[in-house]
Parts: sequence; structure tokens; C-alpha cells
Amino acid sequence: MIDQGIVSGGTFLANILLARYLSAHDYGVYVLLMGGMLTLQLVNATMLFHPLSVSLVLASEADRPRLLKTALVLVVVASSALSAGLAVVLAALGYAALVLPAVCCFLSWQVQEGMRRGLLAAFRHRAATLGDAVSYLGQSAIVIGLVAFDVLTPAHALYGLAGTCCVAAVLQGRQLGLRFRTKLILRRTVATFWSVGGAWSLGNGLLSNARLQVLPWALAVGAGPAAAAGFQAALNIVNLSNPFVMGLCNIIPQAAAQASNQGAAKAWRDVRVYFLVAVPPLLAFALLVLVVPEQLLLLVYGSSSAYLGAALSVRLLVVAAMAGYFTDMVVAFLHGMRAVPLAFAVNAAGAVGATVLVAVLVAPLGIIGSCLALIGANIARLIVVYAILSRMVAGEGSRPTRLQEIEP
Repeated sequence: MIDQGIVSGGTFLANILLARYLSAHDYGVYVLLMGGMLTLQLVNATMLFHPLSVSLVLASEADRPRLLKTALVLVVVASSALSAGLAVVLAALGYAALVLPAVCCFLSWQVQEGMRRGLLAAFRHRAATLGDAVSYLGQSAIVIGLVAFDVLTPAHALYGLAGTCCVAAVLQGRQLGLRFRTKLILRRTVATFWSVGGAWSLGNGLLSNARLQVLPWALAVGAGPAAAAGFQAALNIVNLSNPFVMGLCNIIPQAAAQASNQGAAKAWRDVRVYFLVAVPPLLAFALLVLVVPEQLLLLVYGSSSAYLGAALSVRLLVVAAMAGYFTDMVVAFLHGMRAVPLAFAVNAAGAVGATVLVAVLVAPLGIIGSCLALIGANIARLIVVYAILSRMVAGEGSRPTRLQEIEP
């Protein structure tokens, strides 16, 4: 929780500073660009980071250094290819000035994330906090410096993010004790990672991301980047709950993987305590946001901000977040159990729901329509995940042999 609090807190503060001091258009461009990079990161997250989290837990002591080094090499190769695609898209959209800073930011971010995931996969969350503080709190410090010298632009912000990620990657690489002479096991690692992730995992990640990214992009297409900035400004408030949600998602897959050979029912009993831990603070946070969103917006963005009228959006988005909490925990559990096709079904329901509702609601209602679409999509996911979990942990679904039948 502390480590994820540092990551989410640093991201939140940097986003708030950028929203305060960039124009709505520039902040909207930044938001859409970061959304695009998050989409590209899904390739690494589903094909490399998630399989590493599951496989490193189960690997022998002798294989762990080789597996970790091989995974990091694959991260560099995949990220380089993804960066080339990012550059082409930016240039085609007329943002050639952002190509170099965006590529630098994406590459350094992915390498640092690979180092970080190596530590988290070994349950070394305390060790990861130092590098994450350098990276994510450092981003906020960089933005503050850019504001102080009156040189804040999206390009400079991206360079700043790249710099802090590079420093953190070096630090976390030393914590991992990486040995350059360690032999690579490319063929076996690729085969293992594909069996854990594969097309199902990538498709699942893309659907989960589509459920979120279709909202600001629909607003940007209909009303320009400033509308996407308004949506993100409201979402920033709700994202204060991320340390709880994402922190648990960094623990549950590994914990489920450790207990997976005892069956789904036993594994769920082992991990649901993590789910319950975050319920009281999340409910308290949701109540606070529902009661005083105007005061939170004033505190975060200042009295002269264009985002002070977003109280209704904030209320709707916190309802959407609470509707998605249980689903996110169960999806993390399904990944740890290597039941990725089931997670795919959950996020397919969310992506379809979001797309349909966005098409109906955004044009007449704008940002409010996007918020309502997210609520509907998360309710659809909740219904599907409840049905899956009920069936999975009961009867034949609790037996390990059953799980083997649903592996990709």
C-alpha cells in the first residue's frame, strides 16, 4: 500500500500541477498522449509484466536470475518496437515536436516498470519504494521546477518524466542484483510467458483499456482536447483511491498463483482478505467525495480553475470506481489463477458496455455522458464477474484440474 501510495500520489500530484498550469488544450493533448502510451504499455503489461509476476514466484532459485534478466531484455526489445509505432502516429497527427520526448519517456518508463515488477514479483515491495519515490515523486518535483522557471510545456514534462524513470531504473536494477553475465533463456521464457499471457491476456488488457480510453477520446473527437482535459480533471480526484486498488492488484496475482495448486476455492479464501482490507477506507473516501466534491476541486485546482464546475462528474466517477472495485480484485485473482479467458470475458462486457453507452450518451450529455457510460460499463463487469466467481469456487470449479481446462 505504501509503495502504491507513492506511485499514485506522485502521479496524482504531477497531474494536478499540469492541469493547473497548462492550458486546457495542452493538458488535453498530454492526457491523450499518456492514454496512448498506456495503451502501448498493455503489450508489455500483459505479455511480459504479468507473466513475470506469476512465473518468478514459481521459479526455482537457480532460474530466477536468468528469468528476470531475460524478461528485461524482452521489455527493451518490445518497447523499442512500440516506440517506433508511437513516433509514426504522433508525426502523422501533426505532433512531430512531441516525438522525441514521448519516445524517451515511454522507453525509460517501460524499463523502470520492468525493474519495479521484478521487485514486486519477489514480494520486495519495501525495496521498490525507494526507486518508485525517485521516479514518481521526482516527476512532481520536475513539474514544480518547470513551473518555477516558467518553461512548462508537454514536451518538457515528458523529458522530466523520462529523467526520473532513468534514475529509478538504475537504482532498482542494483537492488535486483542483475548480473550481466547471466545466461539468457529466451526460448523457454517466451514459451512460458505466452502460456501465462498469450493472445487472451493481450486481448483482455486491450479491452480493459478500451473501456477507459474510449471516454476521453470520444470527448476529444466531439469537442476537442479541452473536453478530454475536463474529464481527466474530475477523474484525478477519484484516482486518489488508486493506492488501495492498484496496491492490491500488485499482490493478489502472486498470492493466488502460490495457492493455485490447491484449487480455486482455497485460493480465493487466501486472497479475499486483501480485498476486505481496503473496503473501509475506500467507503470513507467515497463518502467524502460524494458529500464535498466542490471543496475538493477548490482545494486541488485553486479558485480560478476552469474545472471547479465538475462536482457532478466527480460524484458520478466515484460511483463508477466503487462499482469497479470488486471486479478489479477478482480480475487480478483470475490472472493469478491463469484463468485469463475468464478475465477476458469480464473486460469484454465492460468494453462493449462502454462503447455502446458512449455512442448514446456523449453527444447529448458531454462529460456527464462519459461518466454515466463508465458507471454502466462497470456494472456490466460486476454482473459477469460475480457469475464467474460463484461458479469457479463452487463444485467442480474449485478443483485444480478444472483450472487446467481454461488455460490458453
